[in-house]
Amino acid sequence: MSRPPDGGSSRTVSRRRVLQATGAAGLTGIAGCTGYVGSSRDGVEYWTLFGGGDGAVMETMVDEINASDEYDFRINRQRVPWDEHYGRLYTSMVGGNPPDVAVMHSRMMRDYEDSIVPVTDEIGTDPYLEEVAQGGVVDGEQLAVPMDTHPFGLYYNKEIFEEAGLDPEEPPNTAERFYECANAIVENTDYYAFDYFEGEFHAETMRMLLHSRGGQLITEDYEPAFDTDDGHDVVQEMHDWVYEHEWAPVDPTAGWDAWNRGEVGMKLEGTWHISVVREAGFEFGLTEPFIMPESTSPVTVGDSHMLIIPESQDRDRERLEDAIETVRLLTQEFNDRWGSDAGHLPASRTALESDALRESDTWDKTLETFYGMVQNDQFIRPPATPNVEQYIEEIYQPLDDMRAGNVEPPEVIETAERGVRQTFNRG
Repeated sequence: MSRPPDGGSSRTVSRRRVLQATGAAGLTGIAGCTGYVGSSRDGVEYWTLFGGGDGAVMETMVDEINASDEYDFRINRQRVPWDEHYGRLYTSMVGGNPPDVAVMHSRMMRDYEDSIVPVTDEIGTDPYLEEVAQGGVVDGEQLAVPMDTHPFGLYYNKEIFEEAGLDPEEPPNTAERFYECANAIVENTDYYAFDYFEGEFHAETMRMLLHSRGGQLITEDYEPAFDTDDGHDVVQEMHDWVYEHEWAPVDPTAGWDAWNRGEVGMKLEGTWHISVVREAGFEFGLTEPFIMPESTSPVTVGDSHMLIIPESQDRDRERLEDAIETVRLLTQEFNDRWGSDAGHLPASRTALESDALRESDTWDKTLETFYGMVQNDQFIRPPATPNVEQYIEEIYQPLDDMRAGNVEPPEVIETAERGVRQTFNRG
C-alpha cells in the first residue's frame, strides 16, 4: 500500500451530515451502484482497500479462513481501489446496501459514526494496544476494531551509507545524525540524500514535525494551530530539504523512482513500505524519523486500519454474528500474520507477543523499531474530525506547491490556515 493516493478529498460536505440529512430510504436508488442487495448474498461481504504486498497477504488470510473446516461461514473479499474505497463505501451505506465488514482508517470515524454497529460488548478494546484501540472508540462505544497501526519511519540505504563513508549500523535517528548523513551523501556520492511524501502524507509529515516541537496541526475545536514560530520553522525546514540543502528532488515521482533504483540515501515511509524496499533489492535499515531540529519530544505519526460493521436493515442476526467473527479473526487470530507478512504493526497484544512475529525477519527489520516508538509514547494518531479529507487537502496542496517551487513557506502557512478555517466554518 505504498504511496496511496488521496481518495475523494475534494468533497465539501461531510458524509456524516449527508447520511443524517438523507437517510437510507431517501437514496435507495443508489443501491444499484453497489452491485448487490444485502439479503441475497452468500457469506460475509468484506470490502478492503489493500493492494500490492499487503493486499496479497489479506487475500491469503481470507482464503485460509474460507478453506478451514473450523468456520461455518465464508468471507467474500472484494478489493476496492484505494482512491475509490471511501466513495463506494459511502454510497453503499447511504443506499442501504453496505458490506458486512469494511476497512476504515481511524481518522475517518467522525464522518461515519452514526451508521456503524457498535461492538463494545462483542469484542471490546482489551485484546488490543490501548492507544491504538481508542482510535475506534467514539463517546465510549467501540465502533471500529483495530488491525494495526502504520506509523512513519526513516528507511535508509545501507549501501549508499557505505559509499558516503558513513557507518550503516549507526542509524540517522536524530536531527544531528540525519543532517550529518544527508550532507555526507550529497558531498560524497551522486545520489539524492532524502525523499519524502506528497499529498495527504505531506500534511502528516508536517504534523509529525510540529508535534516534535511540542505543537499541533489542529486543535480539539478544529482551529488551525500552525501559524506559530514552530509552525513556520517546520515549513521552512521542509522547504530547505529541496531548495537550501538540495537533499531531495523537486519532483516527488523522480524521488520515488530514484529510491527504487537504489539512488536515494534515506526515505520517509510507513510500515507498509517493507514489501516495496525488499523488492528493490538493496540492503536497508529502518530507524525513528526524529529529523526535526530542536525537537523537544520527537514522535512518529500513524493512522490505523480498522474494521467496521456498517448498519444494514437487511442483515439478519446470523450474518451479524458471522461479521463479528470475521472481525475477531482478522484482528486477533491472524493478526501476527498481518505483521510478519504485510509489515504493519499488529494491534493485538497477543499477536505482538507471539513467537511467530518476534522471530520473523520483519520484526527484526522494522516492527521492533515501530513498536518501541509506540511503547515509549513517541507515537501520535491523526485525530478523527469531521471533514477530515477536506482539511488535510487544504494543508497538503500548498505544501505540494511549495515543493514544486510555486510558493514560499509564509504563503503555505497563510493559505493552509485560511483553507482549514473555511473547512470548519471558522471565517
